[in-house]
Amino acid sequence: MKKVSRKQATQIARECYKSKQYRQVTQILQRLIQHGVQDDATYILMGNAYYCLGQYQQAIGAYLNGIHMNADSAICHANLGNVYVQRRSYSDAIDSYSKAIAINPNFSEVCLNLIYAYSATQQTENAIRMCGKILSNKCDSKSLEVALKSEYTRNNPSPDYLSLIGQYNTLHVDGDLNRKEDAQKVYAGRSIMRWIDPIKSLIALTGSHDLLDYGSGKGYQYQNLSLEDEDQIRYQSLQDYWKVDEVYCYDPAYPPHQEFPQKKYDVVISTDVLEHCNQEDVKWIIDEIFGLAKECVFATIACFNAQRFLPNGENVHCTIRPGVWWNKILQSITPSYPEVKYCFLVEYPYLDVVGEKRVFQTFSNLNHVEELLKLGPYQIPAVLQRWQ
Repeated sequence: MKKVSRKQATQIARECYKSKQYRQVTQILQRLIQHGVQDDATYILMGNAYYCLGQYQQAIGAYLNGIHMNADSAICHANLGNVYVQRRSYSDAIDSYSKAIAINPNFSEVCLNLIYAYSATQQTENAIRMCGKILSNKCDSKSLEVALKSEYTRNNPSPDYLSLIGQYNTLHVDGDLNRKEDAQKVYAGRSIMRWIDPIKSLIALTGSHDLLDYGSGKGYQYQNLSLEDEDQIRYQSLQDYWKVDEVYCYDPAYPPHQEFPQKKYDVVISTDVLEHCNQEDVKWIIDEIFGLAKECVFATIACFNAQRFLPNGENVHCTIRPGVWWNKILQSITPSYPEVKYCFLVEYPYLDVVGEKRVFQTFSNLNHVEELLKLGPYQIPAVLQRWQ
């Protein structure tokens, strides 16, 4: 094979990769390698193609060959780490990511992925340290102790809690002036739509009949909404879809829903709420959520910065913490509620050769919860919906 032909073949392989013809990529590159092309760039492209095909063992082999060609290839080490994450070999992923960062300390994408890997292996200190370095300087070695030892309560919340309620009330009433977003669209309740299937499964599992949405926003998700599931069955509302007798909305920052619940509910959900709460208040808030539940609690928490900012200029996600941090808080509370089932999902940004996605770390006392709720670590389930 002539040198020009090799260049042309490599270019064809890259074009095939861009058009997602991954199998053709591997076939072309295998022939190139058989004809003596041996460089880390070729093996990176081959590894990426195998990765996209879900052929992870072959991807590992390609990246290791690339590292053999060039031990200082941060990309090879990083992509190898991504394969190990896919295989849930988190310790191997951490080792590969660490080598990539040693070569390129400014490899921010790898640092981001490390937060998830550290948390998945229960390396609390490392997960907190990396989260503080990349996402929030408020996430430091003392933050967990501060949250666990906090003595604030519903009747005596932190000054920050009251300040946050005021600022969210401003967003609800005036809209987001920075983003020129009308008040009716700010915290309307759309964020729950990704989670309505897992919630439906929990309701069915526990035989629940009523539900409390803690931190519901404006609650528009329970109004003017029609749904259609995968069997093309139509539903007039979320309440109809979930088959519950009552849905109660509570949100302390939105006047129509400020009245505190006066009873317990079978299911309490809190989606994209807790990261908006000051760290000194999260313990009593989570305890309050459990205290309002008879059967189960479902919550989602974001471990990343939001696109929205408070009127004072701070990011609305004021408590960005890795899953192990939240789990320590959970474990300090759940023994008091042994009868309550729970499922907490901590959501992370994750970057690989495919692009940015979301990964989830699950904390639950339910057996086989990911299978039960049809939740993969990269899956965001939802039915089709239409806002009227």
